[in-house]
Order: sequence, then structure tokens, then C-alpha cells
Amino acid sequence: MSAYNMHSNLIKIIKALQGAFMKNQLFIQAVWVVFAVVLFASTVAAKEDASVDNTDDATQTEPAAPAAVDVNTDGPAPPPQSGGGLAETPGVGYHSVGMRFRWIFLPKWFITMFGVNINAQNEKHPLISNLGFGVEYTYRKDNFDITAAIWGAQLDWEDPIYFKNGGEPESSWTEVRNGMSALLFTADFIWSTPITEMVAITYGVGVGMGITVGGDIIQTEAYRDDDGVLHPCDGAGNPGTMADNDQPYCEEGGEYHDVYDKLPVVPWINLLVGARIKPHEHFAIYVDTGFGIGFQMGIRGGYIF
Repeated sequence: MSAYNMHSNLIKIIKALQGAFMKNQLFIQAVWVVFAVVLFASTVAAKEDASVDNTDDATQTEPAAPAAVDVNTDGPAPPPQSGGGLAETPGVGYHSVGMRFRWIFLPKWFITMFGVNINAQNEKHPLISNLGFGVEYTYRKDNFDITAAIWGAQLDWEDPIYFKNGGEPESSWTEVRNGMSALLFTADFIWSTPITEMVAITYGVGVGMGITVGGDIIQTEAYRDDDGVLHPCDGAGNPGTMADNDQPYCEEGGEYHDVYDKLPVVPWINLLVGARIKPHEHFAIYVDTGFGIGFQMGIRGGYIF
């Protein structure tokens, strides 16, 4: 069994992506450009809105005449008028700053559908199941949001997981430990369809990139004991357990505590659908779910000004 064959389809996919991104830095540059364009567009739009407001103020040469006061004291006084409302004025831009929280998870069935066998201590637990959080800025106009966010997320798993290509022999199991995290720079483009002044259906796309930080991805040859439980090998020929194909699990020339070269930058793209809830004129909450680089569910909110 060669070291090459020890790699599961999952590892092959990761290495293929690594080669593509390492050779083509244009993608990384393009993502930075998209992120910069989002911030620039939001700034320009904000200045245009401010310019329109200043023009309107300049054209008002006289204050409006005060409304006539009803001196009739009969009956109860009318209720005080609200200082604002939930409805948004067409053609006017709104800004908000806030925080986001996302649950990022990757089910095992999503990996096994590519022909990869997975063995984990907790079979019901997703392969990846972590929380991410960060800050964001949103520019909104005519039911369309542009959100620029900086947030962090762990992409690791707690216990070691064993992988094997579905077409490889029993002796091909590899233990993989993953402690990787990522700092994400993303831009979401979200449309919304109002149901009421308070609630709207949202849908859109998020793009960006993540800079990998934190722990390493470590691979080690694995063997199955007499009870059928997988363990990492201590080295070549240690132990000398044989697989059912008469090949040693812990072969010479295998991978033993090898640190995998992580992608320095990972792409981020996902489709999002959810709801926007605006309980107050200065506050909005977004609840959404999506799929892209794994699955995710999240909640975010911000102060509108």
C-alpha cells in the first residue's frame, strides 16, 4: 500500500484545490477587489444620500407654517404621534452596524456521497460542527442589502476521524486530526421581499475568502484491533497488525504524524435564504440558513442609523 493510496478522496480534493489556488493568485486578488468594491460602493451611496439631504435642506427657504391648533377642549386629547415607523422610504439608503453568529456544520453523509468511508467515535455528530462570530456593516436601499463582514470560525473537529477511499483495501485507513480555524472576509448581497412592515423574506449570495489560522491537519496510518476499533499507528510496523487483505496496516513508507500543508486561503461562497425582522425603526434581525462551503445557520442583527 503506497502513501499515495492512503489519501482519501477528501484529501485529494483538498490538494487539488490547493494546487489551483497556489498557481492562480488572481482568485485571491479578485476576492479582495470584490470586498473593496463593496465598501467603496457603500461609501459612495452614503455620500449621495447625504448630498440629496443637503440639497433638500437648502431648497427650504422658509419653515413650514405651524399647524392650526384646535382650541376645542371638549373630549379626550388625541394620542401623541410616533417619531418614526418601520416602513422604509424608497430611494433612501440606510446604514447599520452589528454582529453575526453562525453555526457551520458538515454532515458525514455529504462526504460519503463522494465515495469516502468515514469512521468516527461519534457517528451521529457532524464531521464539522462549530460556531463563528464577528462584526458587520450593512448598507440597505430599496429592499437590497450589501453587507461586509469580518468574522472568525473554527473548522476543526474534536476527536480524530479515520478516512479511507471506498475503492481502497482495508489496510488503507488514515487517522486525520484537524485543528484548523479561519478568519473570514465576506460580502453578502441580499434581496428581501416584504410580507409586512416588520417581516420580509430574504435571499441572496455570500462571497469572500478565509485566511487559515490556528492548528494543523495531521495524518497518520491507522490499524484496526481485534475488536474492530481503529487506532493510529505508532510508526512503520508498529504494531505489526495485518489487514484482511494480508497487507500491514502500518506499512513502510507510510504517513506517521505528517503535518499537511494547509491552504493559506480558502474560498467562501454560499447561497442564503431566511427572514428579516424589524421590531424597531433602529434595529433589525436576520435569521438565515445556507449552503456553500458546508452548511450553515445563523442569526445577526444591527443598529440602523
